[in-house]
Amino acid sequence: MYAAKTAGGHRWHWFDAALDEAANETARLSADLRQALPDEQIFALYQPIVELTTGAIVGGEVLMRWQHPQRGLISPDVFIPLAERSGCIVELGYWVLEHTCRQAAAWRDRYGDNAPAKISVNVSARQLAKSDFVDQMEVILRRTGMDVSRLVLEVTETAVFSSTVAARRLEQLKTVGVRIALDDFGTGQSTLSLLLDCPVDILKVDKSFVSGTAADQAGAIIVKNLIGFTTDFAIDAVAEGVETIAQADRLRRLGYQYAQGYLYARPMPAADFEHQFTSSAVAALTR
Repeated sequence: MYAAKTAGGHRWHWFDAALDEAANETARLSADLRQALPDEQIFALYQPIVELTTGAIVGGEVLMRWQHPQRGLISPDVFIPLAERSGCIVELGYWVLEHTCRQAAAWRDRYGDNAPAKISVNVSARQLAKSDFVDQMEVILRRTGMDVSRLVLEVTETAVFSSTVAARRLEQLKTVGVRIALDDFGTGQSTLSLLLDCPVDILKVDKSFVSGTAADQAGAIIVKNLIGFTTDFAIDAVAEGVETIAQADRLRRLGYQYAQGYLYARPMPAADFEHQFTSSAVAALTR
């Protein structure tokens, strides 16, 4: 049944022994994932978001990673869906939110205006569905001393569409002062009306349009036209997945201000990210 659902639903799938073994493997990994947080196997990495013209670091996205004691580093493409299905994504989400707020507050105290202006954290559909999510987030903000104006919560269009309460929750978050980013835009059920119906401050253009196989065809048209829409509606646009100088130059010519991708840096530990943004600030002062 789950194999048929994974293939898109509304279809059937013959049973075979491989499916049974895959299900057992998934069950074992899910059980391990529940112990990952208390056993301190989960850690955070930071990927810079840069200003395209100057290359200065203006923010960063926090990404969770899982170092399994026997299996080694497990891809988020594997463990995040597991966490979503099992429900432990909520616990993981609160952990990464508190970790991020505590680290960002420390950087603000240490570097003042030279600290990253915005730090982004991903929020899952299950978190948004929780009636006490906003209250819990405010508790974390108070406990860590995080300046709410520096926090960006990233949600996917799938998360917004998956629950009728999601849009209301985003409105509540906006009243608290949090900025909202719509992540992976264009990969799901998105329409431009979603940007009007939801309180979106930042649009993150999916990497498939920037550096994927369609980047030089339909993706290029989407990237070109989206920037005009976001500019007219005062929404910041961040191009994800920038891998080459040519891609960065094209985005700059189209009017994009911000970018993220391997051209600038891969996700890195907090200490390395700190070195990056302090070096970026010094370079900007000497120009």
